[in-house]
Amino acid sequence: MKKRYWILGGIVLFVAIVLFFLSSIIKSYINKNGEELIGRKVNVGELHFDYFNVAVKASDIVMYEKNAVDSFLSVRQVEVDFSPWKLFNSEYSFSKISVVDPMVSIQQYADGYNFDDLIPESDTTLVTEEKADELVRFSLYNMSMTNGEIRLYDQPVDNRINITNLNFELPLIAWDNKKSNVGAEFSIGDQGLVQIQAVVDNEAQNYEVDINTTDLQINRVSNYLTDYMDVKELNGLLTSQIQIMGDLDDLMNVQITGSGKMTNASVIDGQGETLLSVPEIRTRIKSLNLKTFAFDFSSIEIDEPNLLVTRGKEKTNMEQFFAPMFEEDTTQAVQITMEKGDDVTTSYSIDTLIVNKGMLRFVDNTLNRKCQIDLSDLDVNIQNLSDSSSNIPITFSSTINKTGYIKGSTTLNLNDMYDFYLDAQLKNLDLVSFSPYSEYYIASPFTQGWFNYDLMVKMGGGKLSNQNTIHVGELEFGKKTSDKPYVKVPIRLGLYVMKDANDNIDIDMPVSGSTNDPKFKVGKLIWGAFVNVLSKAALSPFKAMAGLVGTNPEKLEYLNLAYLQDSLTNDELQTLGSLTKIMQKKPDLLVSFIQRTNADLEKEKLAVKLAKNNYMAEQKVTELPADDDSQFKQFLTSKLPAADSLGVEVACSKYIPASQVNEAFGELLQKRNKMITDYFAEQQIPAENVLVGIADLENLPDEIRRPEFKVEVSLK
Repeated sequence: MKKRYWILGGIVLFVAIVLFFLSSIIKSYINKNGEELIGRKVNVGELHFDYFNVAVKASDIVMYEKNAVDSFLSVRQVEVDFSPWKLFNSEYSFSKISVVDPMVSIQQYADGYNFDDLIPESDTTLVTEEKADELVRFSLYNMSMTNGEIRLYDQPVDNRINITNLNFELPLIAWDNKKSNVGAEFSIGDQGLVQIQAVVDNEAQNYEVDINTTDLQINRVSNYLTDYMDVKELNGLLTSQIQIMGDLDDLMNVQITGSGKMTNASVIDGQGETLLSVPEIRTRIKSLNLKTFAFDFSSIEIDEPNLLVTRGKEKTNMEQFFAPMFEEDTTQAVQITMEKGDDVTTSYSIDTLIVNKGMLRFVDNTLNRKCQIDLSDLDVNIQNLSDSSSNIPITFSSTINKTGYIKGSTTLNLNDMYDFYLDAQLKNLDLVSFSPYSEYYIASPFTQGWFNYDLMVKMGGGKLSNQNTIHVGELEFGKKTSDKPYVKVPIRLGLYVMKDANDNIDIDMPVSGSTNDPKFKVGKLIWGAFVNVLSKAALSPFKAMAGLVGTNPEKLEYLNLAYLQDSLTNDELQTLGSLTKIMQKKPDLLVSFIQRTNADLEKEKLAVKLAKNNYMAEQKVTELPADDDSQFKQFLTSKLPAADSLGVEVACSKYIPASQVNEAFGELLQKRNKMITDYFAEQQIPAENVLVGIADLENLPDEIRRPEFKVEVSLK
């Protein structure tokens, strides 16, 4: 009997010793054989078993990378409490699972992850016998994670994300519980905080997740956008309250609601320029339905956005920014196939889109020198924006380069770009700001001028109706530059001659057209009409200026002369007087008087005049004879036999030497020119404002071979 007790005692003592040292034995075994067991070096600092509470606690656990140096997974402490009595009900139950200070380092490479070797390869020869009536019963209580950390490194895009202060709580999850509540909280970056609360309803087969973020930095997204945008940096702090509701039976049936805001947002392009900065963006999500692909927003409000648009010789910075998106993709195309019967069309709607106090800076580098235009205090209000909207009302207003102001309203139809209405007013725009354009297009700067423009565009039913009311006040040009003008139409002259007595230009220009024309473009049509108005003014300047002096514009275009005329008549003096008044009101105007005549006919008449002068000198008479005067004819016959058979003009031309006629003709032309220059000198018109010349008389067309001055105007 005594021996039996000794044996029993010895067994109990042996078991007690084994149990006492079991944790050390297992820890030592794991530390020595971890690489053989799982393919990685493993180290466990402490391991303790609580046999009375059926619990295990381990601390300072480290699983290393394949190099056996760097840490892949580490946990400061793990505690698991098992409830063995529930095994009698065929249920696996844990009353507590606690993980403290876990850290995992996940690295993605071009060909996989740093944990691929930990995933066992599937055995295609293994046949698993499934039992439909076998049910695994389980319950997990008080699951928690404290101060966790996840280090993510995406090597292909060189992006690192650290998730810290990760806390997780799950009071209960079981095979038969009706609802499960989950809570998690973690930090991303220096100040970002994410809080998650989730409720899973197993009876109703649905779930609801509340996700709140506070000052979550979005800069780590930048590296993932480089395939689509030329972006160097994307900044901003995201604060949001999002509710996600889903169906456990239909995973695509997910609906998202909530609100959010982005603060201190900015986009820096690949050239290091700040393309966009926004102090704050706010949005309210009505519903985002992932099953129907319907994205509906109650409102989007953008405060004080600052947008930079630059235009270069080859492309704009916006085209450069989105260039990667439009480049040809040489990678293999990925096809996404919906389940049979699915017919999903993406739709969107925004009830209200508001821009408050925006700033748009446009810099044009395609001219001879840079031009910068600033639209400040830009307010935009868009209502009922959606993919199916046929009537989207938009109102807008802005200050342009500090002095100008524009406001207006428009309606758009996204289904028909030619169903459009615009009513806008531009007031008090300082044209000096646009001198780089005038220098480039017409080789002259604006030194003064104010521009006002009332614009109405209406398109619909295949027709365009456009009204343009333009008022330009106190327009002045500077000296002509050395630039070669891009536009050949004399726009500068057209604008100058259109100025009224008060230095104002008023243009009322209606335009109409057909939107069914394949080459139809609204801007091109309006600009073409405007250039046409200026061209007409430049080509017919006297029509534009006749109102200044209250005369018929046709009287200003020509000074009609008689053959051999060498002095001014009253009619011609009146015309020159009108031109004088115009030149006094427009001191930059250069008026050209180009003399032309029928040289042959004028020389014949000069020969007759010279012959009569000889007749009067020889006969000592003072009265000029008529062409058919008998005594004059006898005089010609005495000088030129058979003169009576030639006619007076031919006879005189043969009688007077050609050299003498040519000399007299030249003197006549010069005398006529001088009477013009002398007149304007007497009127104190500067000589540089008057140009008097002689046309190429040899090559004049027959229809303009007559004695006259053709009057033309240009700018000095």
